[in-house]
Amino acid sequence: MSIFTPRNHVNTLADDAPHFGYSFLPGLLFVALMWLVSLLSYLTGADLGFLGIMPRSFLGLVGVFFGPLIHGGLLHLLSNTFPLVLLSGLILYMHRKVALRVIVLVYVLSGVLTWLIGRQAYHIGASGVVYGLAGFLLFNGFLRQNRGAMAVSLAVLFLYSGLFYGLFPGEERVSWEGHVAGLVSGLVAAIAYGDGNATDDRVKPIEPDVVQRHVSSTVGPHYRHMLISYSVQPDSPETRYTYTFDAKTISAKMPTQVAVTSSKEMTKSRAKYE
Repeated sequence: MSIFTPRNHVNTLADDAPHFGYSFLPGLLFVALMWLVSLLSYLTGADLGFLGIMPRSFLGLVGVFFGPLIHGGLLHLLSNTFPLVLLSGLILYMHRKVALRVIVLVYVLSGVLTWLIGRQAYHIGASGVVYGLAGFLLFNGFLRQNRGAMAVSLAVLFLYSGLFYGLFPGEERVSWEGHVAGLVSGLVAAIAYGDGNATDDRVKPIEPDVVQRHVSSTVGPHYRHMLISYSVQPDSPETRYTYTFDAKTISAKMPTQVAVTSSKEMTKSRAKYE
């Protein structure tokens, strides 16, 4: 006896999620590029600060794209390395359907906002991007009211609670404007793309016209495969259907009043219900 309900057809994160480790690869590659640029700058003695963001200067817009790759020293570089890998990996793993759009939006918007509100100085470093990624994970859980996303939000809040100190004017060489711009861009990304698609607690019903292949152990190896076609009305109330399989006629029988048609073939039988 088989029982088919709309809840039997649920897409979970584990069904089609990529390998967890692969999600951190793009972040590692970007961090490797940051270190390569810093190494070349150190070896050649070149000052790449002019590639940063110069607010309200047309040429300063170049820094929107190149500023996150430039850092003022080893400590500056180290402070952004681990958060970039961790936060980007979490977004790529948990929100893979929108991850690319989220990261691009945070990257560009944090730079543009810094260009609009920043002081007249070159703003360099990937801190704005870090604040944006952390902001997306932080705001997404509370906006979507999803348990998994909220757990990540609380984890980010616990691990990076010190980031909030960077939102206020302090040390002159620290771009607090870039931090604020990054956090705002994370909020915008959470509103625009924060669908929380790692929602294994949300049930998705069967879509119309789904065909599933079932295997029966009660008949011979040449007749055990059945193709059952489901015809489900969208937004219909949940209904439970109970079938029994007749091994003699190789057909599914439904002892209820729901209309069922069946036909015997050489290698399969098909049952359709509405």
